[in-house]
Amino acid sequence: MTKHKTKTVIFLGAGASASEGAPTQADLFKTYFDTRAKRRPTKEMDRELATFFRAMFRLDVDNSAHLNNAPFPTFEEALGILDLAERRKESLKEFDLENMSANSNRIRFIRQYLVMLMASVLRDTLEAAGTNHLKLVHKLCNANLLQETTFINTNYDILIDNALTQLYFESPKIYLDYGVDFTNPEDPSIEGGWMRPQDPAARLYKVHGSLNWLFCPTCNGLELTVNEKGIMRLITDLQNCRCRACESVITPIIVPPTYFKDVSNLYLSQIWHKAEQALREAEHVIFCGYSLPDAGIHLKYLIKRAQTNRPDELKFTALNKKHDLNEANRFRRFLGESVNYTNHSFEDFASNPMGFMTWKPKRRKPTTHNKRGS
Repeated sequence: MTKHKTKTVIFLGAGASASEGAPTQADLFKTYFDTRAKRRPTKEMDRELATFFRAMFRLDVDNSAHLNNAPFPTFEEALGILDLAERRKESLKEFDLENMSANSNRIRFIRQYLVMLMASVLRDTLEAAGTNHLKLVHKLCNANLLQETTFINTNYDILIDNALTQLYFESPKIYLDYGVDFTNPEDPSIEGGWMRPQDPAARLYKVHGSLNWLFCPTCNGLELTVNEKGIMRLITDLQNCRCRACESVITPIIVPPTYFKDVSNLYLSQIWHKAEQALREAEHVIFCGYSLPDAGIHLKYLIKRAQTNRPDELKFTALNKKHDLNEANRFRRFLGESVNYTNHSFEDFASNPMGFMTWKPKRRKPTTHNKRGS
């Protein structure tokens, strides 16, 4: 893996992907079922998802008239209740864990279908590489700032991945470092083929998993599908979704941003450790479309450790074109009054990243402490 010091950490959240056309969590399921006929899902997946939304959320997804004003849950809520049931080793009515019934392991099957649903929607709503992400990457590269920057991505899509991957085929050649090693055979002759990173490299840490990672739970191998949402293979080519080494069926690594998230996976643990290291090294953290949600307490903990366990001041900039007062208060409550909270969009940042990266906070007045007894 590459070794160089991080000066700037850029958090990419849902707002950054939304700027490229990705649906919000609240619109994800409605988008899928509105356009389900075009996607041609498997009959089993279609039937199981319909049963799940009817049983858990009283939604009739087969009734197109009912969908118009249907109050769908967020992806976090739907996936979160399944993960919590599995973690507590409990079942939900009609959805069991391991037993001798016909519904055995149904919770895990539904979880996989929800992940594939998300992958299907993102495949159809996002371009191969988003305009704003490409622009940001090239601006940083041209300013010789890319190798001093670490991206921490809370999204599952591969917009920033594809933008960074393109740099391997440009001059000077820049590798992409995810913070983990993959089991793919290296093949530099194929455009988009994976190459083990070396200097110079751009660092991208995807703390909630990714749609282009395929994990083998038998031999613990992780495969990268470059420029492709590999999870879609589970829908389109299930028979060939097997580990190169042991022929076991591969699975996604997708962790919902909930309070009880499980990041014990070998690769996710490495990525979270690398993300913490980058935050501790950084001088400036920039939030793009990430709002410090309450459920993101694990990341907030890393950020707080980086802020407090250092001799100097860590700078923060938050971008939100809506300039939400509640969100601004959340940032200042958690990080302090010196946060540079702006009403600029991710598009603004991508067009002129240097204008935000050079911001300097106001100096705080030194505090005086009276000696005990004085």
